[in-house]
Amino acid sequence: MNFPVGFYDFHKDTAFNFQLNARLYNFGGVDYETVAAVGREVYDFKSWAAVVGKAANRFHNEGNFIASAACSTAAIFFMPDDDPNESNADKSFKKTMYEQCMKDYEHVCKENGATYVRIPFEDYYLPALYKCHDSGGKGDVVMHGGYDSFMQEFIPLMMYIYENGYNVYMFEGFGQGEVLNKCGKKMKPEWEICTKPVLDYFKLDDVTLIGASLGGYLAARAAAYEPRIKRVVLWDLIYDFYGSILRKMPEEMRELIEKLMKEPENPMWKAIEEQMHQNQFSLWLFKQGRHIYGNITTLYDYFKSIQPYNTRTISPLIKQDVLVMAGEDDLYTVYFQEQMNALSNAATVSGRIFTREENASHHCQIGNLKLAFDYILAWVDSKQGTGDKL
Repeated sequence: MNFPVGFYDFHKDTAFNFQLNARLYNFGGVDYETVAAVGREVYDFKSWAAVVGKAANRFHNEGNFIASAACSTAAIFFMPDDDPNESNADKSFKKTMYEQCMKDYEHVCKENGATYVRIPFEDYYLPALYKCHDSGGKGDVVMHGGYDSFMQEFIPLMMYIYENGYNVYMFEGFGQGEVLNKCGKKMKPEWEICTKPVLDYFKLDDVTLIGASLGGYLAARAAAYEPRIKRVVLWDLIYDFYGSILRKMPEEMRELIEKLMKEPENPMWKAIEEQMHQNQFSLWLFKQGRHIYGNITTLYDYFKSIQPYNTRTISPLIKQDVLVMAGEDDLYTVYFQEQMNALSNAATVSGRIFTREENASHHCQIGNLKLAFDYILAWVDSKQGTGDKL
């Protein structure tokens, strides 16, 4: 499995540029020329959907299903499902793109020998993909995403882990993929609740758990309460989701938000929300949060919803081997040392901050996924003593 190296300036807007690098170029296998062309044609959310959707259709017709699926999911990425102003045309477009991406992922799974299952859970199900070695493999790796993720997006990494000798299992939990979009179950922080039935279903009792993006919190949470997890990778760390977002704000705004969090009825919230509506990305973040977390009608609700996603209290409960990943240009990295120090009862704690020179300084090492996963797999090998097996 080959991954491109480099984080490129496909678009002058940092939000568009990150998605072009991450969803299309690094994970989606979309060629550089196509991504660059998309970047030149996109100027707002509407043009993003049209241009990326057009690329999805072209790749689908060419039989390039991984690129088609990546473009299909990306095309609707900036179109939250619960927008009351959404037109019928937008609803139809999203439905078409979603159905196409799921069909494309079915092709990708068949091509790569991955098996899809639905694990019964409460009154719905947890989707999972897995691929195992006939000979038993070097060990079991369980992987999940984070905020607004689909497990199928990680199929290239799934195959890379498998090629390196491991059995690989991926699943979706609260607020992710099908669990959100088909079962209607919103995100909640108690990740051990949906991790347990996955381990039960596959009869796993000695696993490495890798959590991507917000999964850096979710995996830590699961490890704190699930002893069958023996090694956990926070890829990347999410020590304090709320605090990281506030740190990105100008100091004056950050201080105001912190003050207003103690005053939910303060009329200043309305004034801030009006400002937010003037910026398409700020408004999208709010709408996306409402879609994923539910029960959000105000900006105060949004900040209140993300506050529980921190590892301060659960870190001392983690007794496993822990690997903490970070990129020097990622906003969450400001808490790197705090996260390392908080793991006071872990069996071992390892960590690395990836750099610009390595093309891996962005969130989840977008720009050099191979470097990141070679490092993860070498760490797992060292903890299992399986470096020479297979």
